[in-house]
Amino acid sequence: MKIWVLILFIALEISGCSKNLGESPLPLLPGAEPSAKSRNDLGIEHYQAGRYLDALLQFNQANFADPTSGETHFNLGLAYLQEGHKEKATKNFRQALKRARGNPKILESPILNKLLQVNQG
Repeated sequence: MKIWVLILFIALEISGCSKNLGESPLPLLPGAEPSAKSRNDLGIEHYQAGRYLDALLQFNQANFADPTSGETHFNLGLAYLQEGHKEKATKNFRQALKRARGNPKILESPILNKLLQVNQG
């Protein structure tokens, strides 16, 4: 019986089980730099499949192609949270807020606002 519990535990860890943050990564706005858009789209696919390290790689490449995108910084924040890197998530959420350009999905994000509020207080 103990071996089956151990096998189940390992299988759950490998499958990428993670907490549901209640928010999803954001697509880039129309007219975004093409390579940033394609990398961001790949990052979203990885994120939705629970492959957060792969998502981080793609979101970082998107950010390299266009560091002015609030959406990319937001997506990096989500992926870093999934990986347990709260400091890096906070840094990227701050940048997302700074570069939101009026995007309500960033400005009104419960997870972003909660994390930034906690870190200010």
